[in-house]
Amino acid sequence: MKPPRATRMLFLDDSGHPAPNHASGAVVIGGVAVQSSSIPVLSRRIAGAKSRLFAGRGHPASWELKAANIIRPNEWRRQRNQALVQEIFKIIAELDCITYTASIDKAKMRHPMTQRTTMPLQLQALVEHFAVECAHRGEIGVLVMDRSDHGLDAHASRGVASYASSHRLPLHSTVYYADSTTSAAIQVADLIAGLRWRAVEGDDTMQLLDNGVGATLLQALGRRRTHRGRRWTNHIVVF
Repeated sequence: MKPPRATRMLFLDDSGHPAPNHASGAVVIGGVAVQSSSIPVLSRRIAGAKSRLFAGRGHPASWELKAANIIRPNEWRRQRNQALVQEIFKIIAELDCITYTASIDKAKMRHPMTQRTTMPLQLQALVEHFAVECAHRGEIGVLVMDRSDHGLDAHASRGVASYASSHRLPLHSTVYYADSTTSAAIQVADLIAGLRWRAVEGDDTMQLLDNGVGATLLQALGRRRTHRGRRWTNHIVVF
């Protein structure tokens, strides 16, 4: 009897909104892929970084790491915020994690779009490339997203199920949902999505950071192709 295959989990969150009257200039879904056995270590190390750098905020599980409170221009001037981001980058690199983003530049939209249309496009792109990593590692992929308040969770999950099943990808054919207040991995995903969002909107400082975290990848994957013949990337531009 063959031993069970390991599981690699891609934790995701979104940033920005596609509505024309929304202030954001981009829509991003992004996050981090980590082997399931490493999640306890990831959680402990993130908690340790929060506790060490923000001792005055109480127990690290009592407050949420949010990109909006770290990487906006005024917030980014604080040394502790910069140190926290660098520590998170170090942790995910040492745990052999790969970050993923799927971004949409709203200026390139040919017609108005809603989250009901942008989200499936972005998740489909992420699944296409994440499946390459899973096949390369011989693992089964699982998508976990931050629980939303816009009622599209079931819609997103059905889209992933249809896509993964029809193409026989090595993934669970659904999207699982978690609460960001209790998941360190989802909090990291929020940071990754926020960095990419700010970079697409033209923030030069965040562009440098985004390029750095986006380069965290296996060299062997750079030569691989997706099931649609595209070169693998973890920095996906939908349009």
